[in-house]
Amino acid sequence: MKLKPLCYCLSVALLPSIALADTTYGHSTPDLLTVWSSPIAANPDVLTQEQMLEQNKVNAAQAIATLPGVVMQKSGNRNEYTIKVRGFDSRQVPVFFDGIPTYVPYDGNLDLARFTTNDLASIEVNKGYTSLLQGPNLMGGAINITTATPKKPLEGSIAYSQGFARGADYAHNMSARLGARSDLGFIQISGSQLKQRFTPIPGADENNQAAGTHGRRDNSATDDKRGMIKVGWTPRASDEYTLTYVKQDGEKNSPPSTLGKGKFKYWAWPDYNKESYYYSGVTQITDGINLQSRAYHDKFENTLYMYPKKGDTPDYSHYDDYSTGAALQLGIDTRDSDLLSFAAHWKDDVHRAQKEKGGDWMRYKDRTWSLATEYQWVVTNDLDLVGAISYDWRDSVDTDKGADNNKQTAFNWEMMAKYSLANDDTVRFSISDRSRFPTQKERYTTEKPKDGSKGIINPDLDPERALSFDLTYEGHITDKWGYQTSIYYNRVSDAIMAHTVYRDGKAFFQNQNSGRIDYVGLDLGTKGNVTDWLELGVNYSYIHSAPKKIEHIEGLPKHKAYMWMTFIPVEQVRFTIMEEAQGWTYNRIDEDDKLAGYAKTDLRLDYDFGYGVSANASINNLFDKSYEYTQGYMEDGRNYWLGVEYKF
Repeated sequence: MKLKPLCYCLSVALLPSIALADTTYGHSTPDLLTVWSSPIAANPDVLTQEQMLEQNKVNAAQAIATLPGVVMQKSGNRNEYTIKVRGFDSRQVPVFFDGIPTYVPYDGNLDLARFTTNDLASIEVNKGYTSLLQGPNLMGGAINITTATPKKPLEGSIAYSQGFARGADYAHNMSARLGARSDLGFIQISGSQLKQRFTPIPGADENNQAAGTHGRRDNSATDDKRGMIKVGWTPRASDEYTLTYVKQDGEKNSPPSTLGKGKFKYWAWPDYNKESYYYSGVTQITDGINLQSRAYHDKFENTLYMYPKKGDTPDYSHYDDYSTGAALQLGIDTRDSDLLSFAAHWKDDVHRAQKEKGGDWMRYKDRTWSLATEYQWVVTNDLDLVGAISYDWRDSVDTDKGADNNKQTAFNWEMMAKYSLANDDTVRFSISDRSRFPTQKERYTTEKPKDGSKGIINPDLDPERALSFDLTYEGHITDKWGYQTSIYYNRVSDAIMAHTVYRDGKAFFQNQNSGRIDYVGLDLGTKGNVTDWLELGVNYSYIHSAPKKIEHIEGLPKHKAYMWMTFIPVEQVRFTIMEEAQGWTYNRIDEDDKLAGYAKTDLRLDYDFGYGVSANASINNLFDKSYEYTQGYMEDGRNYWLGVEYKF
């Protein structure tokens, strides 16, 4: 793997640090209204929409993977993009959409590539101290995706980008947003579509017939559409009540593995849809008492066809799931700058599935509760302490496996100390012991469609736990250029892992609380305005994993780096170079086979014509590198984009 360009930029930076939130370096942090946390405890890495779009990150998975400590993962046959955060997978790091917990109720995962960035305001990633006020299952941190709201009496935008690859119309990305705000509130309507007609094969693999023909991966199209309506009422400057409706319709296919492995070669989802209704409110009861509230209903529908080969009769799977929940947080000012907070969460997760059209329905239902309290103590002008505890419990209300009434409970705690130096640099140290409840799939699954293996349920799985330590130093070179360095240790216990068990001479798999994994890591980087004509961001991540019951952690590189540089020769022009790279990874937990590392270069040029009109041109994977996140499932080769946007 070629890391020379990134290593050179790191040496130029001369600073050990991680990529910083967009508003650090002496500026105020933006209102993170979707995150429930005391102000001192809120310290996420923040990506703004401008950063995401300027760096060609068209979906949430691509955007989050630019942050230190975060690596992309792909479930190859499912064509599903998830992430690992400091070793924790997507089940262990919950995703919140405007503060609403969002995942597939059955397996706990979420395909982050289905969330386009067109109408997002920001993405926030908590990796160290993560406030327990946000709810249960925060074992590895949290990801908060926040959608935009209007700030002006009338504002809007319309954008269209066209992609080309292998001499053909490859994809398009379009969006529109219209919003208005007054003293009484706001209203906003937005919509977007990202459609990719095929995955372009990198030049080095064009002659690989197992990959596809004419430079195009077979069965690799995706189509994601989203519409959203937000209505807000602001009866007072301190109060806000918002109703939101979101409809996402998706279709996606998965090409066959170039290795020819697996029982099913072609996978197709004609439906990969979500529909959400949610309410959020902020009420200032008195000068020192604040109440926040949420309620939501989130639906997920998924239809899957699995073909052994083209023309065969497919196996069928259909999900019709939903989650319903509510939460309250009460904040009380106890001294001049101290804050005592309480939070309560309730959530029902319902999974309904069919294995054949018109067939019988399987049904599972879990009910989860969480109670949490957090105290922010300003000890001195330079020292702040934050501590929190929570108690979570979950009941299995309904299953079809004869395993009703299984119950899991978990107690969680954490604390953080923050010290401010005379030059405004800060040092943070946190320690936490947090948990994750096992998913319905981990408890009840009896088969793996990928290879047809059979399993034995284990409804009495215990929660996984992680004892985590984080030490972070955040400093400034200038008021617009800063740096940060973090070292951390995560010890995962009662990790859920599949084991082979024998019944009547036959082999089955069963999930058990048998694992122990230690992660030790370092996040380094720097970011800011170096000069009036150069903006720079560089980060490097090192993570060492030490599993105790398995040989390897699959899909987790020891080394990962990301860099972007934006040149501004004149006010109207911005030219951005992006370089990303990571080291090799293990393919499987029980094999020594490795997947090669890679380095990839992207370019983007933005030109502002004035009057709200701008144009852009970009090249992704400039050198047409062949790379994979999962063996046998190659990523996009070189592709070109031309776009135009109008804002008012």
